[in-house]
Amino acid sequence: MKIKKYIFPAVAAALMCSGLASCVKDLDVENINPQQVSKYDDDAVFNKVYGNMVLTGQVGPAGSGDIEDIDEGFSSMVRQIWNANELSTDEAKCIWGDAGIPEYNHNAWSDSHEMLRALYYRLYFGVTISNFYLEQSTMADRRAEVRFLRALHYYYLMDLYGNVPFLTTVTSEKAPQAARADIFKYIESELKAITEGSGSEVLMDAKQNSYGRADKVAAWMLLARMYLNAEVYTGTARWEDAKTYAEKVINSAYKLCETPKNGYSPFRLLFMGDNDTNGAQNEIILPAMHDGELTQTWGGALFVLASTVDEPILADCNLGTDQKWGGNHCPKQFVEKFFPNDDAPEGTMDDLTIAANDDRALFYTKGRTSSISDESDFKSGYAYVKFNNTHADGTAPHHISYVDIDFPMMRAAEAYLTFAEADARLNGGSCTADGLDKIKALRKRANANTNLSKFTTEQICDEWSREFAYEGMRRVTLVRFGKFGGQNKYKWEWMGGVKDGKSFDAHYNIFPIPASDLNANENLKQNPGY
Repeated sequence: MKIKKYIFPAVAAALMCSGLASCVKDLDVENINPQQVSKYDDDAVFNKVYGNMVLTGQVGPAGSGDIEDIDEGFSSMVRQIWNANELSTDEAKCIWGDAGIPEYNHNAWSDSHEMLRALYYRLYFGVTISNFYLEQSTMADRRAEVRFLRALHYYYLMDLYGNVPFLTTVTSEKAPQAARADIFKYIESELKAITEGSGSEVLMDAKQNSYGRADKVAAWMLLARMYLNAEVYTGTARWEDAKTYAEKVINSAYKLCETPKNGYSPFRLLFMGDNDTNGAQNEIILPAMHDGELTQTWGGALFVLASTVDEPILADCNLGTDQKWGGNHCPKQFVEKFFPNDDAPEGTMDDLTIAANDDRALFYTKGRTSSISDESDFKSGYAYVKFNNTHADGTAPHHISYVDIDFPMMRAAEAYLTFAEADARLNGGSCTADGLDKIKALRKRANANTNLSKFTTEQICDEWSREFAYEGMRRVTLVRFGKFGGQNKYKWEWMGGVKDGKSFDAHYNIFPIPASDLNANENLKQNPGY
């Protein structure tokens, strides 16, 4: 069975009629099926688990949301992972005044932060429906995938919130709190069980499953990601393990997208409306799937595209959308990863990639300044336009107000950088020949300089930004490199709420447990500093 780019409405009633209770007491799952279908539907719940990465309710783009007392647009998993990991860093700032955005921009959030609360409950909604599915279904292959997706949701909870409520069953009991290191061990054991286990609940081999569904490589990539950050999560470095699992991904059937199509560079193909068919699907290990007709949402890839463009950009560039929200733009420190001398020319993304000698320098600079001197002005600071709803094959997008772009939750390029970084950390801070080869492969694909004799961990930190900017990964990287909270050696514009940047406390390296859940569950203790 293929994952459909929509969600069966029967699942909501199946959840409610089975007496589902949240694994965190404050989360209520709303019954949104007017027909009140009470029969358990395996297809419906299975699709809902996958759909949680993109959709926020049953009717789309808004109305009858999954989670009560949360603005439905705010509850998008991709959107809020993006906000938490981009707006808090050197890659993006937002001009909007929505509750929570200034706090992200200035690294000054609290346990009442609305967007962090929305993300917390979205992730636990995913855990809850996964638990429900696993208690009902006997389909071994699907159960392995849902175990992976539950592990993925717990990974984000562990990374973002540290010590979090933990349950693997559906119950009305209040969830106990688990230590971050214990969540790490649980995820590790689950991922190994569904890739190395001898039972029937084992993920399919690489690319043997339908596009959009998890296979063994997705689990290997998540293990590599966790091991790369293991010192942050557990206090013990696991560089060798990170390198081992990254190499398993690199040697799998997933390969870098390296072939241009109809004038589009391979790197741009990864973020286009037909990235499920244009060659990018060979690199994308786990997509959050979108379809402009069937998965309409104000979150997801539409949010990332629309929030980074305005009318002048759409007038100059064919991006396959009529949405121009003009919100997210770049601190100069991100631009300096490509133009260290502040010499970016005025032009469109095509002009800037040529000037930078790097296909990843997707800046729009016309009529804009290189520095964010005015936080309320979208033209103060360059725009970074990475996502594009047009189709490389020339066919029309399914809708111009919603997108077909599958948001890459994991892609093979991550394994290359993971291998290189782990390699450098194991070898005195510089890559060996094997690690350098991985860096060169990514830079060759981007038409960037590959005449490299040495690559250090410091350079790798910048390479993570060049390769994965605006993909919701930057905060994790900065924390790992000691460049986020609790340090003053690296600053960016509006860091800590000051134009030139100022340091903020180390307790901000973990987000707070929402006050609403602390009030509902006496088993929970707040993270230190909040």
